[in-house]
Amino acid sequence: MKNYLEAVLHQDVDIHPFTDTRKLPLAYRNSFLLSNVVISGQIALLAEPVEHETLSVLKRQHGQLELYTGLRCILALKDISNYAREIMVKEGIPFVWEGHQVYLPFLGMLLDTDKSRKVHQCEKISFLTQRLLLTALYQSWEEVTVTKAAGMLGVTKTAVSNSFNELEAINLPYLSAKNRARKLTMEKDKQMAWENMKEVLRNPVIATYALKEYPEVNLLTAGLTALAEYSLLSEPSCPTFAVSKKAISSLKITKSMLAAAEDIPACILQEIGYQIDFGVGMAIDPLSLVLSLSDEEKDEPRISMAVDEMLERYVW
Repeated sequence: MKNYLEAVLHQDVDIHPFTDTRKLPLAYRNSFLLSNVVISGQIALLAEPVEHETLSVLKRQHGQLELYTGLRCILALKDISNYAREIMVKEGIPFVWEGHQVYLPFLGMLLDTDKSRKVHQCEKISFLTQRLLLTALYQSWEEVTVTKAAGMLGVTKTAVSNSFNELEAINLPYLSAKNRARKLTMEKDKQMAWENMKEVLRNPVIATYALKEYPEVNLLTAGLTALAEYSLLSEPSCPTFAVSKKAISSLKITKSMLAAAEDIPACILQEIGYQIDFGVGMAIDPLSLVLSLSDEEKDEPRISMAVDEMLERYVW
């Protein structure tokens, strides 16, 4: 760390162990490798987490370390997601990402030593992982293990473990690992969590069918029909319903049930890749609904206003 900082800052840097640990609770003494660092004549605390922690935990611990020690605290990080890096810069939290970036706002420094690094554009995640993420957001999960998540979603532990692997691969900042046990904790700011994850989420609609007649089963509403239930938007003349990929076979949809291209269908049926229980269960969940809307629909002012109304009322 000393060599890296001196090479980047082009000045001498003094780093020595932090010994005044009596000021700190035991948990903080065990959670960080602590050093005093002197840069440009200013003394600060250099704190390297012993284990990987979520952004929300690091932010809280950073503030507490400054309160306990009376020193400016610089987080020394071995790895950091683009999202976490942007948030820490935005909120003025000093950090050193060795080999990549130094951010010391109290010295007016933001130095990027990894200009050639390209942000990996990940593929869309699986439907199960998407269901897991959205459920975690709705329910504000905190330190949910693979076993607990499997029980909450009604799937196998292997399936959830694979979803956790996907989350690690796309570097979303929600997983922590302690004693080899991975736990998922969702960002408390649901709107921020949504903005962070939505680029890797998929349109849940697999296929769309225009039917001559209504199905003889009760189905969840979807599309603009569901949006009308969540907001003051007027219901469309042709209702839209959703059926899960698992249940579509029971409807036994045949070509004879489909409306001709020139005819007005009785309803639209969307086959969706997953289903999340939400509220009273009369419509698909709000965030999956947003993902299912076309760009043209979302660009229409009355629909855009209805989406904002729905999210403010039911999600944020």
